[in-house]
Amino acid sequence: MGLRKYLGLERRHLPRHTSGWAVEFLVWDAGQQKPRTGKLSGRLGEISLEGACLQTNNILIDGYHILRDDLEGETPLVVDLPPSAEGVPCSIKARVIWYNRNAVNRPFQFDVGLKFLDVSETERQRLRELIKSASVD
Repeated sequence: MGLRKYLGLERRHLPRHTSGWAVEFLVWDAGQQKPRTGKLSGRLGEISLEGACLQTNNILIDGYHILRDDLEGETPLVVDLPPSAEGVPCSIKARVIWYNRNAVNRPFQFDVGLKFLDVSETERQRLRELIKSASVD
């Protein structure tokens, strides 16, 4: 696996779909079962059934670094997905698995790789709908 990473070979198992949807997200405290931070804005650049690329200008939220401060996996992000056609909201928990700083001339400073956690059937269905609409656009 180390050689695959070094060579830059694709490690994802599912296809990604370009989306560009505006989203809000926050850090969730799994131990306390409550938000740890306020909501921030971002954009989903790519999405699959397993994860997404969140584009944001913030990786330090209310003094909390979204990758370095979560070594135990106890504080995932909660991402508010775009509502369904009927206006039904949907949020999904995700773990940050990587982030990269972007070039200065891009609208978002960071790309943040997310892996969705404990996806319910309702969330999975909403992800399928979003992916289908991304494929049509």
